[in-house]
Amino acid sequence: MATIRDVAADAGVAPSTVSNVLSGRKRFPDATVARVLASVERLGYRPSPAARALALGRTNVLGLLASYRPGSREADVDVFMRFVRAAMYTAQPRGYDVLLMGRGDDELAGDVLADALVVMDVRLHDARLPVLAALPQPVVLVGWPAQTHGLSAVDLDFADAARTMLGHVADLGHREVAVLAGPEDPADPDADELSFRHRFRTGFARACDDRGVRGRFGACARGDVAAWLDATLADLHGLTAVLVLDVAAVDELVTELHRRGRSVPGDVSLVALSPVEQPVAGHPDLTLVDLPGRAMVARAVERALDELAGAAAGAVDLLPAVLHPGATTAAPGRGLRD
Repeated sequence: MATIRDVAADAGVAPSTVSNVLSGRKRFPDATVARVLASVERLGYRPSPAARALALGRTNVLGLLASYRPGSREADVDVFMRFVRAAMYTAQPRGYDVLLMGRGDDELAGDVLADALVVMDVRLHDARLPVLAALPQPVVLVGWPAQTHGLSAVDLDFADAARTMLGHVADLGHREVAVLAGPEDPADPDADELSFRHRFRTGFARACDDRGVRGRFGACARGDVAAWLDATLADLHGLTAVLVLDVAAVDELVTELHRRGRSVPGDVSLVALSPVEQPVAGHPDLTLVDLPGRAMVARAVERALDELAGAAAGAVDLLPAVLHPGATTAAPGRGLRD
């Protein structure tokens, strides 16, 4: 295939002249333009879409930078695709396609072929942020790090979510409450804590202090709820309520409680952080605080495109926690004591 240098050599001009003639960024004598266009036609030159996008300075593409691992559970993939669809449904009416970027940080090392970026899976102290802040494109984070580096961020107020969930069971009389959190990132155990997890954990600790509740925050590996319960009971002998931060563990937790001869909510109350639009399979009556993932992504996309149109960067948009009472919370039962 002919290159831009082939066209330049055939027309007797510099490659930059060919680029500028084709993009229309500069005016040239009619004879020069005619010579370049004749060479383009004769050689069959066609600029690549990527090169043309860079030349014009606009791609009409919004990049969604998100982590995804092929080995993820089906439920995680379904949630992930809900986020992707939310980005698409928000961007397309405004004339933008969505490019899913998930290979890694190397995608940020060169030219980013997107007009704006929405970044997910933000950590509390995220090493990518200085690089993202230096990009010429608007960047909006789904997640609220300790330092935004001047970037806009959209997130659920996870500290408020922890206060709301703890407050609900405390108002019912529970005085020993545990948080069942998902496992740390097994692919990178040394990585900094995800921002949502940190804000929920610290919000939970403060809420326990404020309400006079004994609390415990503990990570639970997939398939290991029984061991998590044993470790929790070693600290909280009078445990009567569990706040579930990893909604994928709800079914396993309920099964383990039943195996131990305990009922929900008769003996142990449960509150989960989960999308209200996506009922947990087998537990449609779960008491929960809504995790509005699609709304968060949609707001981030809107914000990124608004900034592309001239809005100022640096805004932090925190969605409030909304409790949806269900049938899995009640006054304290006998807990797990024998």
